[in-house]
Amino acid sequence: MHARPTSLFTTLGLLIVCAPFIGARPALAQDPSVKAAAKYEQRAEQTVRAWIAAFGAGDADKAASYFEEDVQFRMEAALNRNIEVGRENARQQLSRLFERVSQGASQGAPAGRGPTVKGGIIQLLQTDAIGGSKEVLVITRRIDNVTINGHPLHLPVGSFFRVNAQTGKIEEWLDIPLIAFNRNPPRAAGQATR
Repeated sequence: MHARPTSLFTTLGLLIVCAPFIGARPALAQDPSVKAAAKYEQRAEQTVRAWIAAFGAGDADKAASYFEEDVQFRMEAALNRNIEVGRENARQQLSRLFERVSQGASQGAPAGRGPTVKGGIIQLLQTDAIGGSKEVLVITRRIDNVTINGHPLHLPVGSFFRVNAQTGKIEEWLDIPLIAFNRNPPRAAGQATR
């Protein structure tokens, strides 16, 4: 069999049909909604960064101020699988966490309340935001530097935030350690076993 030569009309027809697409930018780059979404994504990312700064400073009131009234959250997801609800509930839980960490730093955990935990610097490594005018999803990667019973722990944590694009408030927050860690950390010298 002999191959049929391509007709001049077929070749010209394909060139005419394809010409607008040759060298064109990807469709998303031309979509005005992508450009419009950028301002919402930037605002949500700023909210999350401010929340992480308040969290790192141990300021429960400030951290809670970035939440919607009916925020859904899960702190310490590796230890607690329940979704909690409410800004005031989140503020109270953050207050207890920060109190425990600051007590651990100054005098050790109160008797019977578990290991001595000292807070440290939180290093925000990465944030990625995607969304639009309704809501924006923000994912972060950070390192929580803590000391448990005198042993340093550099815990990589992934966080998910769903931010209301109109109010700039966090509607949902989930923290998840990115590595398995020992729920029963090494005991401090002189600490009795139960």
